[in-house]
Amino acid sequence: MRHRLHNRLPRWLRRSVYALTGLLVLSGVAWLGVVYVLAPAGEPTPAPHPLAAALLAVHGIAAYGALFACALVGHSHLRIGWKVPALRGAGLGLCLALLVLALTGLGFYYSANEAATPWLRWLHVAAGVALPGALALHIARGRRVTRGG
Repeated sequence: MRHRLHNRLPRWLRRSVYALTGLLVLSGVAWLGVVYVLAPAGEPTPAPHPLAAALLAVHGIAAYGALFACALVGHSHLRIGWKVPALRGAGLGLCLALLVLALTGLGFYYSANEAATPWLRWLHVAAGVALPGALALHIARGRRVTRGG
């Protein structure tokens, strides 16, 4: 009998990761919408909007929660999954997107260089757009490998 690899996250952690990812994507997209799409014609962007600060606060708080959840995932899930070569590519892609998001998010907060802000913003947006796909690919690849398919 063939032994099946089991590396599934506990339900509470899996749901937390999904909920936090959803909240981050929604708050990020909403912020982009209010400061770019709803910007008055002729205003420099990102334009001030009454909802922008609240959306950034939600996004930042959710990011702290997501970093904590990622640390919990790394404790066992990452260590076990790394031992399976077929899972490394999708895992590395997900980790790379998370690392870029964390570093660019910190860069917004700590960078005093105004010229760097647009670069940090659009790199953060690109990684944020890539994150749900990287997570979905990671999940699909993991299920395929652990089910022997």
